[in-house]
Amino acid sequence: MSAEEKMTFLEHFGILRKSLIKIILLMIILFIPAFYYRELIMELALVPISNSLPSDSKIIFTRPIEGLSSNVRISFLASFILTFPLIIYEIWSFIKPALYEEEKKTSAIVIILGTLLFFIGAFCCYKFVAPVTFNILINEYSSDSITALPNISDTLGFLSSLILSFGIIFEYPLIIYILSKFGATSGKFLSSKRKYSILISTVISAVLTPTTDVFSMLFMLVPLVVFYEIGILVSYLTYKED
Repeated sequence: MSAEEKMTFLEHFGILRKSLIKIILLMIILFIPAFYYRELIMELALVPISNSLPSDSKIIFTRPIEGLSSNVRISFLASFILTFPLIIYEIWSFIKPALYEEEKKTSAIVIILGTLLFFIGAFCCYKFVAPVTFNILINEYSSDSITALPNISDTLGFLSSLILSFGIIFEYPLIIYILSKFGATSGKFLSSKRKYSILISTVISAVLTPTTDVFSMLFMLVPLVVFYEIGILVSYLTYKED
């Protein structure tokens, strides 16, 4: 990149501001149809927990405003997920000027891959991890004297954190690709920190899947470890020493 093409801090800040405005505007636009179809979205969102509820149990809300706020929350979650392709695009557009011309040609691949990885991670959580987690949390600790009556706000908050966590975890190889392009990390460095990554991944898995069973935790731990290894390979192929 030539000296004429270098940008000041304020110019960078201006680009970030425009990108943020675009993302917020699209989220607001998508929120409108999402809120209109809130009943369908809510029904789909509660599938992972609904199949685990005892026959005499229901999902409840205990405050008058909680029903409305829960519908607003699930609508914003849906709009955020649908906005994610634009988020990937804006992030890549921000760093693209610092790349060489040949590297810029991969823009479409990066945007498509980043979007697919996020959606695959979110779907795997929704389809496999969340149902198992809810089943253990509800049924393992219920008894004749204790009946599960999950609160809608807590349920949506927990489900949202799981889905977004998995979506971001699946972005790891792409993040490593970008960092390696800028020389911020390398395959050699990542390989030397493998044992620490396993320890950190185990802690993250235990925190984000707060159940007593190892099987649920492995649903998050295995992708973390696998993607770390993929990240090492990606870095080796991408990183170029000066």
